[in-house]
Amino acid sequence: MSEQEIREGMLLAVWDEPPLDFDPDTLIRRVEQKKSRRRALVTVGVATAMIVVASFSLPGLLPRDRNTQLGSETQTTSSPAPAESMERKAQLVGDRLVSSLGGRMTNLKDLYSSFNPGRVPVYPPYQTKAPDWSTRDSDFSGYLYLTDDIGPTALRVTVSKGGLNTKSFCEGAVECKDVRQQDGTVVSTAEYLQGSPEVQLAQVARRFESGLVVQIAAFAYNPSNGNGQRQTVPVRVGVLTELVTDPGIRWE
Repeated sequence: MSEQEIREGMLLAVWDEPPLDFDPDTLIRRVEQKKSRRRALVTVGVATAMIVVASFSLPGLLPRDRNTQLGSETQTTSSPAPAESMERKAQLVGDRLVSSLGGRMTNLKDLYSSFNPGRVPVYPPYQTKAPDWSTRDSDFSGYLYLTDDIGPTALRVTVSKGGLNTKSFCEGAVECKDVRQQDGTVVSTAEYLQGSPEVQLAQVARRFESGLVVQIAAFAYNPSNGNGQRQTVPVRVGVLTELVTDPGIRWE
């Protein structure tokens, strides 16, 4: 044993207050165990320090691209969300109209909608030529089909930025008025007798500040095929106004 080891052993003996059956060999073994534990702690400390140094040094050794992304050869960018198609938008509007009308008129059945992009050339059956509508990206139109106590029919729905001629809209109407909404839009309502004692046409038009115009019309016949003549319209302007101003429908 070296002089240093003997000194450490004696110190341990003093600190631990050796028992009456003091054994020098036991003292030597305890000294060796202390030294082994110290070496182990030193080894663990050195290894830990090397790991820390490596963790700071490694990023500098890896290749970087122009966006400073580690180990990446190409630039990665987040793709913008795809724009909603006009077909999908028209379908969502139709679904909401079906739900809204069914909740307001519980006597109706077989409710469904059919909308398409563009302005559908709809016209009364006595006309021989369809009007020449212009088609824009924001336009879609179609029919809201329903069956009431009389039989099957439909409401005509047109959404476009073609504007609204209020003079033509009110011409021949027994009642025509504009009502400004809290959101800044204007709703025009009109009903027409067309030579009959009962209302033969009821329609509403909602004008948005963007120029978009939404029109919903009810006829005394089925506007989708010109058949099913009836005494009066299946839906009056009160319900049509509620449909065109339904806050759950995203027209724009």
